[in-house]
Amino acid sequence: MQSSTKLNPIVLFLFSACLFGGLLRLMPALATHFPPNDGGMFYDMTRDLQASQYRLPAVASYNGLDLPYAYPPLGFYLAALLSDLGRIPLLDLFLWLPAWFAVLAIPAFYLLARALLTDDLRAALATLFFALTPGSYFWRIMGGGMTRAPGLLFILLSVYFVHRIFTSEAHQPEENKKRVRLIAFAILSCTCAVLSHPEVAVHTASLCALLWLFFGRSRRGTLDAALIALGVTLFTSPWWLTVISQNGFAPFLSAAQTGLHANAQWVQVILDGFSAYEFIPILFVLRVVGFLYAFWKKQYFLLAMIFVPVFVDPRSAEAVSFLAFCILSASVLLDLLPPVISRLTKKPLMPLLDSRAGAALTIVLVFLLFLQSGLRNYSLINSTLNTEQRETMEWLRVNLPPGQNFFLLTGQRYSMSDPVQEWFPTLTGQHSQTTLQGLEWTLGPQFTQRLNDLTALQACAEIACVELWSARTNLAYDYLWLTKATTSFESALASDNYSLVYESESLAIFARQK
Repeated sequence: MQSSTKLNPIVLFLFSACLFGGLLRLMPALATHFPPNDGGMFYDMTRDLQASQYRLPAVASYNGLDLPYAYPPLGFYLAALLSDLGRIPLLDLFLWLPAWFAVLAIPAFYLLARALLTDDLRAALATLFFALTPGSYFWRIMGGGMTRAPGLLFILLSVYFVHRIFTSEAHQPEENKKRVRLIAFAILSCTCAVLSHPEVAVHTASLCALLWLFFGRSRRGTLDAALIALGVTLFTSPWWLTVISQNGFAPFLSAAQTGLHANAQWVQVILDGFSAYEFIPILFVLRVVGFLYAFWKKQYFLLAMIFVPVFVDPRSAEAVSFLAFCILSASVLLDLLPPVISRLTKKPLMPLLDSRAGAALTIVLVFLLFLQSGLRNYSLINSTLNTEQRETMEWLRVNLPPGQNFFLLTGQRYSMSDPVQEWFPTLTGQHSQTTLQGLEWTLGPQFTQRLNDLTALQACAEIACVELWSARTNLAYDYLWLTKATTSFESALASDNYSLVYESESLAIFARQK
C-alpha cells in the first residue's frame, strides 16, 4: 500500500503555534529567574491585598505615595490566593504566571479567528502569526503581565462569545438554551476582562460595541447586548463601588486622561501596527498587503478592529489592532497569493498545502518567525534587574532609613520600561521621585508632561543639569542612583555638593549635602 504524503496543514499550523509560541513566551522566565522588566507596583499591591486579608485597601503602599487602590484587582487576587494556598513564593508567581496566561491566549485567539473567518485553515494560520510575531507578547510576559496577560486572554474570549451570540440562530428551544449559555459565558469573560486591566476594559467595551454595530443590530441582538452590559455592571460593581466609596471618581478620571490621545501619537500608533521588529520583513509585507486587500474586499469589520482601538486608547491600541493584522496576514497567504501565483505559473497552487512541499514551506516560515522572535526575546531578557542592581537595592534597604528621596539616573529614556525605576521602591523601601508607575491615578493630564520630563532627566550629562531639572519640576532629592558609565557620574564625583556612599562595578549612590 502506498503511504499518503498528505499532511493536515491545520494541525501543522496549530501545533507549531502552540509549541513554538509557548516556548517563546516561557523563554524569558527560564533565562532571567526574576520577573522581566516591570511588575514592582503590582507586587506591592498584591502584598497590600494579603495584608488586608483580601479586603480592598483604600490606598496602595507602593513608593510611599498612598496611591488610590483603584487598579482592577483580578490579577492581584489570583496571585495572592495561589501564593497563600499553594505556599508559592510571590516573586515566582510574578515570574511564571503571566507567561502561562500568554500561552493560553494562543488557543483562545484560534477560537476568535475561527469565529470571524468561519474557516479552520485560515484561523490556524492566523494563530501561527499571532503566536510567532516578534515582540508581540512582551507586555504580557513581563512581571506587569500579572494583569495584562489575563486581560488579553479575557478580551479574546469576550469578543469570541459576543460574536457567537450575535451570529447564532435561536429559532429552536435547543438554540435558545445555547444562547443563554453563551450570554452567561460572555458576561463571565467580559467581567474578568474589566477586572483585569483598565485599558483592557475600555477595549473590550469598544470591541463589543463594534460587534453589535456590524452583527447585532436587531431587536434580539440589542436585548442580548443590554443583558451582557447589565450583567457585567452588576458583577464588577463590588470593585468599582468600593473604589468610589474610598477614593471618589478622581482616580478613574485621572487614568482616563493618560491614554496618549494627541493626534501625532495616533498616527505613530497606526504606523507602529505595521511593524513586527523583523530583520526579514515577512510580516510587515503581509500586514501592508493585507490592509490594502481588506479595503478591496470590503472587510470593514477587520479594518474597524485596526482603527477603533487607536482612537479609544492609543496607549495600548497596538496590542488590539494586532489581532486583526494576524487575520489579514493569513488572508493574504491563502486568499490573495494562491490565485496570483497560479495565474503566473498556470498551475493550481492550493493542493500544495496538503503536500510535503507545503509542510516544508510551513517549516521554513515557522523557523524564520521563531528565529526572529527568539532573537527579539533577548531585548526583554536584558531588560531585567541584574544581580548587581538587586544587590545594590538590598544594600540601600539595609543601610539607609526608609523613605529617602531618590533620583534614579539609569540612562533608560522611557521610564515605563525601565526595571530599575519600577522595582526600586519595592526592593529598597525608599521613595523614587523618578518612578512614574502609579501616577496615572493621580496626575491626570499632567501624566504625559511628567513622562516627557523624566525622559529629559535621563538625557542629563552633567550634575548641574540634574539640579536645574529638580528646581524646574519642584521635585527634591536626597540621593542619586547613577550609572558610572555616564558623564554625570564624573561631575557628581567632582562636586562638593555630593558624597559617594556606595559604589559597585557599574553603579554609584551619592548623598546630596544639605
